Amino acid sequence: MKNSFRYITFYSIFLFATACDTTGTKDEPEFPEFPLPVNEKIRELRNCCDNPFNEGPPAYGQGYFYLSEWHPGVIYTFVRLRQLNIELFDSAVYLASEQFYEIDPSGGDGRPISFFTKDPINNVVFFVKSNIQFSLEGFRSEGQLRMYDLQADTGSVIVRDSTYNISSLRIRELSDGSLLKVYYSYGNENKGLEAGYYRLSETGPPDELLLAHSNPDGSKEIINGFDLSPDGSTLLYPIHPDLVPGPALYGGPRPELVRMNLETGAQDTLPVKFNVQQFLWARYHPSGEKIVVSNYPREIIGFNSVDKDSMYIVDLNTYHRRPLDTRTRTHFYTADVFPSWSPDGNLLLYSSAPVGRSDFSIGKYSVFTMDLTED
Repeated sequence: MKNSFRYITFYSIFLFATACDTTGTKDEPEFPEFPLPVNEKIRELRNCCDNPFNEGPPAYGQGYFYLSEWHPGVIYTFVRLRQLNIELFDSAVYLASEQFYEIDPSGGDGRPISFFTKDPINNVVFFVKSNIQFSLEGFRSEGQLRMYDLQADTGSVIVRDSTYNISSLRIRELSDGSLLKVYYSYGNENKGLEAGYYRLSETGPPDELLLAHSNPDGSKEIINGFDLSPDGSTLLYPIHPDLVPGPALYGGPRPELVRMNLETGAQDTLPVKFNVQQFLWARYHPSGEKIVVSNYPREIIGFNSVDKDSMYIVDLNTYHRRPLDTRTRTHFYTADVFPSWSPDGNLLLYSSAPVGRSDFSIGKYSVFTMDLTED
């Protein structure tokens, strides 16, 4: 696990460093004075560095909880998979108990885990193990999809090996009780696979190509933040611009979100203006009427460090974009990422880490909730 933790630290710093927008700062606000107020609707659920239930060695109580999912009565969070059993009282979320799983007890093949998701019906999780290779041309990811049975606790099994080059997977329960499982692959010329979105076959390969998609940013996008609508009828996916060489790391076109009707194939681009950054992460509200979107914060390193518009809600009827005040620290800026909704759609779940005021380093991620019941 030490190698995995080292990887996450580097991975987090690398993504934030490459996602900064240095293209003009005239309209940026002045560097504010600390302390800054924290939104009273925000509550810390699981601190990165505590061991609240004194279970196992101290190291088991620590981690980088950069990705979490909320299911009825339970929140799953990563890096080391934990099941947070929760209770709700007056819209506040409390941690009642916790257990952890060794989903890859061998330490494996040295591939760190970059993404996971829970099956909404069955008691299993799917996760992606990535082999990130860096070079002067950038980096590429070879993603292996695995499945782990939470009840059997007998280790994980490979669903698709690394030749499928998978980034991430989304699952929806359909009206007939079946499951729609869609993954994004960067493609593999040697295997004859196009880059795109595939429906995972329950009986084994080949998988159905739903949309061929060669992202302009290629395999530099380690995690694809696409989503499926609650009824499984729509694929919502990001398009990112190419890297622009020179001092301005990102310029040119802004990223976009595109919807595709999986029955008709019709597509439309959301008329919403996003920040000039590499990464877009979108998650549908349970009603399907709005989405929560996160960018990596603007100017996270450099002369300014302004955590502005890093997370916001988009109404899919009006396309109004409403920024959220997600800062979790009074004396630091924070990197707030990977939001998702509670099952009833009244609260947000996300990860947040402090940003160093002197060196702009990213700290460890903790798990937070935000009450949106009045929205």
